[in-house]
Amino acid sequence: MIRKLILLIFIFSLSFTKTLQQNTKPNQLINEDSPYLLQHAYNPVNWMAWNKKSLLKAKKEDKLIFLSIGYSTCHWCHVMEEESFSKKELAKLFNKDYISIKVDRELMTTLDIHYQDIAKKITKSNGGWPLNVILTPNLDVLYITTYIPPTTQHDTLGLNKLLPKYVKIYKNKFELEQLITLNNTLQNTKIKYTPKNLENLQSKYINSFNPNATFPLSSNLSLLYDIYDLTKSEKAKKLLYERLENMAKSGLYDQIDGGFFRYSISTNLIVPHFEKMLYTTAQLLPIYARAYLDTNNTLYKKIVTQSIQMIENKLLKDGLFYSAIDASSDNKEGKYYVYDYKQTYDKLISNHYTHTQANDNLEYLDIYESGNFKDTLSNVHFLNNDEDTKKPAKLLQTINILKKMRHNRTFPFIDKKYLTSWNAMMIVAYFKASNINIKYKKQAFTYLDNLLNNLYINDTLYHYKIGKTKPSLEANLEDYSYTISVLLEAYENSYDKKYMKLATKLYHKALKKFYKNKTWYLSNSILKTKATLKDKYYTSALGLMFLNQITIANINYDLDLLFNTREMIKDYKNQILMNISNNPASLKAMIRLKKGDIILKSKTNNLLKQKDNIRQIKYPFLLTTFEDANEYLACDEKTCFSYDKDFNKIKQTIKKRVLQQ
Repeated sequence: MIRKLILLIFIFSLSFTKTLQQNTKPNQLINEDSPYLLQHAYNPVNWMAWNKKSLLKAKKEDKLIFLSIGYSTCHWCHVMEEESFSKKELAKLFNKDYISIKVDRELMTTLDIHYQDIAKKITKSNGGWPLNVILTPNLDVLYITTYIPPTTQHDTLGLNKLLPKYVKIYKNKFELEQLITLNNTLQNTKIKYTPKNLENLQSKYINSFNPNATFPLSSNLSLLYDIYDLTKSEKAKKLLYERLENMAKSGLYDQIDGGFFRYSISTNLIVPHFEKMLYTTAQLLPIYARAYLDTNNTLYKKIVTQSIQMIENKLLKDGLFYSAIDASSDNKEGKYYVYDYKQTYDKLISNHYTHTQANDNLEYLDIYESGNFKDTLSNVHFLNNDEDTKKPAKLLQTINILKKMRHNRTFPFIDKKYLTSWNAMMIVAYFKASNINIKYKKQAFTYLDNLLNNLYINDTLYHYKIGKTKPSLEANLEDYSYTISVLLEAYENSYDKKYMKLATKLYHKALKKFYKNKTWYLSNSILKTKATLKDKYYTSALGLMFLNQITIANINYDLDLLFNTREMIKDYKNQILMNISNNPASLKAMIRLKKGDIILKSKTNNLLKQKDNIRQIKYPFLLTTFEDANEYLACDEKTCFSYDKDFNKIKQTIKKRVLQQ
C-alpha cells in the first residue's frame, strides 16, 4: 500500500507522467522504493535493480550488463531518460542483448564509489552522473563513461552504435580478453608519491586553496578556517572571508528563499545548476555560523537562519529531512527560480513602484532585459554590488514580491528519501546554529532522537528510509561516520554520557565491519570497495572517521585508540599528501595529531555556562568533557596541565599553551 502511494506521488511529476503516457506496462523497477528507480519504472527498457537475481540472470543468459547509476534530481540522468531510455527503438537493443540494471547512487553509495573510481582511472576524468558501465556477466568492465547520447555526436559514439559494438566484442574472445586486460591494468595503476615533511603543511594548503571553485567545497573551507585560527595568516583570513562573502552574495545561494545550490556553472558564481542537495547547505551552515560569531557580520547570520527556514519548509517531514530538490520544473531547468525582466518590472509597477524604483531594484538584483541565465531570464544575486553601492528603496519589499511570484509556479520534484548520513549532517548544522539562536539546540536533539528511532533499530544502523516503511538496507561506512559525528556533537552540547557511549559503540562496530588488513572499506559488499580520502561534494567518510577517532580517544582518554589512529593515518599518509587540496578532512586529522588536542573538563553546568567564553579560545582542536569537579581542568592527551575555579585564569593558561604548540 505504501509503495503504491509513493508511486502515485511521482506520477504527478510532469516528466514521469510523460513517460507513463508512452508506456503503460511497467518493468521490474515498479517493485522498488527508490524515487530514482521509480522514475524509470515505465521505461520500455527492461530495467532491473542491482541484486543477486539480476546478476545471476546475466550469467545464466550469458549477456552483457548495462549498468546505469544516477539519482532522482540529476539533470543529465533526466536527459538520458528522455532521449534514450524512453525510446522503443533503443529499448529493443537493450532488451535483446543486455541485462539492464539501474542503481540509485544515494542508496548504493559503495557501488557508485567503486565504479566512479574505476571511471576516473580508465577515462582520466572526474566521473559524474549518470555513470554508465558495460560489464561482462563476471563484472569485468568493458566500457565506462557518463552521459551517452542516443546517436553519435562529435566524437562520442551514440547508444545506437555503442550497444551493438560491445556485443560484437563480447563474442570475439580474443578482442574481449585484450580489452579486459587493458582496463584491469588501468584500474590497478598506482600513483607513486614521496611525501615531503609536514612542517609547512598549513602554508602549502593555503597556497593550494582555490578561491574560484565552482562547487562550495565546505570541507576545504573548514580546514582553511582551522588553519587561520592556528596561524593567524592574513592570506588565509582574506581567502576565507572573501570566499564566504562571495558565495553568500552569489547566484550559488538562493537569495529569495535561502539555501545553496549544488554548484555554479562558471567561476563567477552567477548562474548555478539549480539543484539543491541537503548535504550542500548542511555542511556550509556550521562554517557560516562560526564566521558570524567571529565577525558579527549579519550577512552570515542571515545565511544560517534563512537556509534553515527553507529546509524546514521544503525538506522536513515527520522530524526527518528529505535528500534533495530537483533543478527543473515543467521540464525546464531553473524555471522555478529565475525571473523575466518585463514580467518582474510589470509586477513591481502593479505594486505601485515608480519607473525609477522598479529599475533601481531590478538592477541591484541583476535582473536585466538581456538576462544572465537564458534569453531574458535572470538569476538573482548581489555580486555586482560593492560596499559603496546604495541599497534601493523597497529592496526587502521587492524580494517578498519575487518570492510570491515563485509560489505561483510549479515547485521542482523533491526526493523524499531519508538518508542517515545526510540527516546527521543537517542535525550537526542545527547544533552549530544554536550558537546563534538557542532554539536550534532543542530542535537538534529532537531530530537526533527521530533519526535514531527511525534508522537505528535493534542495535542495527540503516542506510535510508522512505515514508513509513521499515528500513532494510544496512548502513555503510559513511552512515557510521556521520552518525558518530552527530553523537559527538550532541555530547558536547549536553555532556550526557549516553551520546558518547553510543558513539564509541558505533565506532567499534564500524571498525569490525569495515576495517580489514589496515584498510578501510566502504561496506561489506562483494566489491570490496576501499574508502577514499577525497572530500568531493562533502567530507569523505574516511576523513571524518579519522576525526571521530581522535575525539573519542581524547574524550575517553583511550590511549590505545589514539595510538591506533596515529598508525592508521601513517598508513594513509602518502595518499593524504598526494593532493592535499582534495583531502582536507584527513589532512586536518594529520595536523590535529601533530598539534594535539586540548581537553577542558568540569561539571556540566560550568561548561555550559562558559560556552561563549570557551568559543573565544581560538584553537580548533579544543574539546570539552564532563568531570565531577567544581574547578576547571585543562588537559592534553595524557596529562592535565592546569586547574582553577576561575575560568579566566584557565582560559589564559590555555591560550599560552596554544602559543607554545
